[in-house]
Amino acid sequence: MEKLLNRLIDLPSEVNGMLPWNCWNSCMSDSEGNLASWAGDFFRIGAFVTWVCAVWASLSILWTGGMGEGAEAIVGSLLGMLLWVYAAFPIAMVVRGAGEEVAASKGDTVNLLFYDLPMATIKAVGYITALVAVFGAIVAAVSAVSAGFVDMTGSYDAAYMSNFDYAYALPASAMDAFTGMIGLEWVGGVLNSFWEWDVTRAGDGTWAGDVVASAWEFVQVAVILAKLYVVMAIYTWVWTILNTLFNWVKSPSLPIRSK
Repeated sequence: MEKLLNRLIDLPSEVNGMLPWNCWNSCMSDSEGNLASWAGDFFRIGAFVTWVCAVWASLSILWTGGMGEGAEAIVGSLLGMLLWVYAAFPIAMVVRGAGEEVAASKGDTVNLLFYDLPMATIKAVGYITALVAVFGAIVAAVSAVSAGFVDMTGSYDAAYMSNFDYAYALPASAMDAFTGMIGLEWVGGVLNSFWEWDVTRAGDGTWAGDVVASAWEFVQVAVILAKLYVVMAIYTWVWTILNTLFNWVKSPSLPIRSK
């Protein structure tokens, strides 16, 4: 009777071992240890999605009527479209590089979720914004220097950049919350201004004004990267303080000497 009862109780385990392609339990058991690898795979998929979105946005002028009228406008639009299709590849590789960085993380889960992952996404968003600014500046410079003869500005479409807002929303909110908690709300306001990146600047319609405006866009690339490095430094500072606090809570000690 005891053997039958044990056999009945062990029936789910026996049947589970006989099921074909059954690796679900091991996947769940190894999920925490493979979290960095899974995050890297997510970025890898995100790189492909980013490439598709960038190419789609670049080619959309073919069916949205953005080619313009006349041979010069059509040639300029086609050249601009080819330039943005070219840009889609390095932009996608930025996302993939962030995934490889996250996948190589050797820290624990807390360090991965609250430092490695946010830092990788902040860096990826900053580099993507800088790349878009570089190619946007090239488009504007060619159009300005040629006095509109080769006008590629009609192909400039960075609307898909708004899809990256979610990537830095969490670290930005975390920094806002921390600075507010210690009474440094003004620092949170400064941090928020770092996310408001402007990658375009319109000219006044004259040749000189358009050339100056296109030159400003190249300056904007350096400004974007400077803002990125400041935000990364501040986030590292915030994380260092919090991590030190967490370690102290786990093993508190007071600077009091006892005789």
